[in-house]
Amino acid sequence: LFISLGLAFGKVEAFVSPQPSTFLPTLYASISEGERGSVAAESQSFVPDMKAYAAGYCTVFKEVPCSACTASTGSLPSDLVGTYFRSGPAMFSAGSITPPKFSIIQPKVPPVPDGQDPERMVTHPFDADGGILGITLDGTGNALLRYRYTRTNGMTNERRRGARLYTGMDPTRALGSAGQMNDFPIPMFRHHFLTGLNKKRKNTSNTRTIYWGKKLITLWEGGLPYKLDALALSTEGRSQLGGVLKESDPFCGTAVVDPFKDRLLMYSNKQSPSSSALTVYEFNSKFRLASEGGGKKEVSLPGFAVLSDFTATEKYSVFVQPPISVNGIQFMISKEPGKSVTPSDGPALLHLIPRVGSTGQSRTLEIARDELSDGDLQFVNAYEEDGKIIFDAIRSDVRNMNGGAMSWPWATTAEEYTRTASKKSLWRYTVEGTKVSKEILSDLHLIFPVVNNMVSTRKHRYIYAAVGGKGNAVAPPQGIAKFDCETKEVTTWMPKEYEFCGEPMFASKRGSGEDASEDDGYILTVLFNGQSKQSELVVLNAEKINDGPVARVPFNVGLPHGLYGCFSNAEETGWTEEEISRRAKLADKMEGKGAMWNEVKSDFSGLGLRLDDFEEYFGDTL
Repeated sequence: LFISLGLAFGKVEAFVSPQPSTFLPTLYASISEGERGSVAAESQSFVPDMKAYAAGYCTVFKEVPCSACTASTGSLPSDLVGTYFRSGPAMFSAGSITPPKFSIIQPKVPPVPDGQDPERMVTHPFDADGGILGITLDGTGNALLRYRYTRTNGMTNERRRGARLYTGMDPTRALGSAGQMNDFPIPMFRHHFLTGLNKKRKNTSNTRTIYWGKKLITLWEGGLPYKLDALALSTEGRSQLGGVLKESDPFCGTAVVDPFKDRLLMYSNKQSPSSSALTVYEFNSKFRLASEGGGKKEVSLPGFAVLSDFTATEKYSVFVQPPISVNGIQFMISKEPGKSVTPSDGPALLHLIPRVGSTGQSRTLEIARDELSDGDLQFVNAYEEDGKIIFDAIRSDVRNMNGGAMSWPWATTAEEYTRTASKKSLWRYTVEGTKVSKEILSDLHLIFPVVNNMVSTRKHRYIYAAVGGKGNAVAPPQGIAKFDCETKEVTTWMPKEYEFCGEPMFASKRGSGEDASEDDGYILTVLFNGQSKQSELVVLNAEKINDGPVARVPFNVGLPHGLYGCFSNAEETGWTEEEISRRAKLADKMEGKGAMWNEVKSDFSGLGLRLDDFEEYFGDTL
């Protein structure tokens, strides 16, 4: 079983508007050696249609239980079998899905179009409630689409009231985009610092989807994951992962797969001004803690650790902690991120934490500061070679971010996007002894980097990422790039100027063996057409990205720009249309029935378990 996980994030630099050029369906950039490493030497570019891009921040007012889609261009390969799951912000106007008609509590105000009621609009797209996309590819030419909101507690409360109730991040968002805190489209500060269950810290469960051990969960940094039915995408409730987490525990919004040990790595980070308590968990193939060492490593980090991503090698978990200044009084009084903490000058800290079952002590090394930030890295992958630890990551240049507070529909012009989004570039970090060096691999504006998950935690050759349409300049993610770490070449596929791709996801071919080449597979990405306001699945040959799509599968519905997901080709994930439709109807019926019964769930109060947790504790014996 191999699960492909996309990792991501982003930031800005000086904006130079390129001359409009004739659109080319494919783009090729040759990478040659430069003073700071290998830098993108030349690339052709075009001007993206920013109004078309902004149209992708559209609330989904009608969910999709199950829809069979077929290719309009090319054909879906018969060896592409499995399911792609993806999360992302989707409800930009609060309360846009009404409760079931039998619900006792109904909102006084019905859903309204985006922008009609400013008080219902989120102030940053990342603060919107999460929607999850599922696309099952059955190998017969069908793509089985479904799309639902994750029924988080916050979303359910706003759904009943028909109003926006959680505004704890608004003061931070009002500070604008100076620095990384409100970066676009993913901010460095993702949640309020008031811990526990409260109305300041809304768990939107909108960041990443994980399918592991036949369980589907959605993640959001700072709160518990939510467990979903993998076929219907219906929400089963918050999950404590079989008792691993406490009700009020923060949890990560990312994960690392180790296919060699069949492990899933995740973490919890409890922040405080003086120190932060980091726990790294390793789960086995049944989503239980690994038997070695209790399945976890606990360490104390100095100061207030803002962590949004990590990576791992065979022996170490790798974290980079940015330098942060804490205003103790504001933290004690308000705990508002924008007032309580500030990204500061100084070196970032690299934490190397031994994996479960590995010997040795944790090490913390300083990363020498240069003109770019080492905070909020988007990790690609890490590995060990000749006594060195090497990891690749997307870095952010925030020096020219000077935009004010944003509002929907966000970034409708190139100038506005440049002021609010940081410039990204691909870098390599090398740890040798106590020294940490870094070199630039590509100066193209990249985001959402991913590798073939079969090489995760080991040496990789190819990196796939979404790439902007303006070469090295700041621009929204639009095409798909493939970077060769050996030859330093980049090949790229670009769609039309009004089309925008999201995260690329590597999908291994069904039946491919261990001797398959690293790029023997497909790249899946969801494309949003800003002219037609429709979305589609694009399938590329991972070996030859610049050949263009193997297949394009229209959804006949518009879905908002997403964030991170996963692809699973496990045997059970090739579900049929009948199986998915039947489960979707059952989910709708159960939701309506729950509303009719005053929306009270049965629970095992004597055991302290919810019904949807029962399988997690006793699944092996049932």
